[in-house]
Amino acid sequence: MSDKQDILTPPATESSEDISRFADSYASFNRIINTLQRNYIELKEEFSAQNDKLAKTNLRMQELTARNLAATEFLNSILDSLSAGVISVDQNGKITHFNPAASVMLGIPQGLPEGKHYREVVPPGDLVDANALRAAETGKSVDSVEKTLNLADGSRVIVSVSTAILRDENNRANGAVEVFHDLTRIKKMEQEIARLNTLAALGEMAATVAHQVRNPLSGILGYGSLLKRDMEPDDPRQKLVTKITDGVETLNNTVTTLLNYTRNDKVSRERVDFEEFISDTVSRFRRESVGLSDGAEITVTSADPPKNGSLFLNLDPVLFRQVLYNLFTNSCEAFDPAANGSKVSVVYRIMPRQRAAEMYGEKLLLDSDETVFELTVSDNGPGLKSDAKTQLFSPFFTTKAGGNGLGLAVAAKILRAHGGDIRLGKDASVGTKFVLLLPTRMAPAVT
Repeated sequence: MSDKQDILTPPATESSEDISRFADSYASFNRIINTLQRNYIELKEEFSAQNDKLAKTNLRMQELTARNLAATEFLNSILDSLSAGVISVDQNGKITHFNPAASVMLGIPQGLPEGKHYREVVPPGDLVDANALRAAETGKSVDSVEKTLNLADGSRVIVSVSTAILRDENNRANGAVEVFHDLTRIKKMEQEIARLNTLAALGEMAATVAHQVRNPLSGILGYGSLLKRDMEPDDPRQKLVTKITDGVETLNNTVTTLLNYTRNDKVSRERVDFEEFISDTVSRFRRESVGLSDGAEITVTSADPPKNGSLFLNLDPVLFRQVLYNLFTNSCEAFDPAANGSKVSVVYRIMPRQRAAEMYGEKLLLDSDETVFELTVSDNGPGLKSDAKTQLFSPFFTTKAGGNGLGLAVAAKILRAHGGDIRLGKDASVGTKFVLLLPTRMAPAVT
């Protein structure tokens, strides 16, 4: 029995050692747990501090993002409201901004250019270095350089261009911007000023000539009339005196016409229903030119009748009627009474924008919202000799005996005062054809 008990009960010394080792292990475990707990608490506190700092940082970033977004929107609203065109590109020449003014001036739909290469969208113009692409490629900018752009619709736009290099926060070039202003209207004004200056100088000369010539003419006419009065009716010298007085009156009329030509007529534009206007003008001409217009057939045709009713134009009806009178008079005077009859044809139309720009954009410098009203007056007369065609609109040039050579010159002056032009038609197989051009605003698109 005692032997069995010795086998089941471990020695006392081994049990004490195990307990001691267990106690040490437990104490070590507690120390580790306590260390982990302290580290956890410290980590939790650090996490809380970092989390608070991150929250503040996120809030600051949100504020900065909101500010940047507001600044971007404000900048975009400024760019979108500018009357000047603004185009920016990156270093690869791709368009990053293309404001509405640039779209209007260049006739390019808004939103289409972004992301495309500059060369694919914008016409180069006559100065290839004056654009954002060249600035980005060369690093050289330009300031207020004038150049002409030939647009896709055939029209020309004269612009003043300035470019600048865009840089990042490290002052490294990352693109370029181009700002351009439309000078087309300014060029029109410069042309008008030059025309007015020429007329003013000519007017001063005409006034001087009129003063120096009219006084002696009045004396000659007066003495001639007295001389004629004192002669017998059957005196053969009566014819000579009559020729003298008639010649003086012709000179006096020429001086008066010159003064009228050099006078700066103010264009008083009105909104005119052109169909009513041209019909009334033809009727008036017939009434006021009895004898001259007898036997003349004047027809009026609209080459492209307006789809939305009447055709309205802004013009001076008095001056424009004078232009038509001059042309009708020329056609009737050129008519040979022995022929079958004088035929005068008036044809008018509003030209499509692209066609007008291709044909007349070089001469008229059309604005982006303008097209051309074209009116032709043609007759079946003998036509003009080739040497007369180059001087046709020059003052005092005439092919008619007794003419003063100012009818077509006055017509040209009136058309140019309207911003238009008059030219000799090139496709007239017989007779003479004149083409009248008048810039006009395009009708708004029907949506």
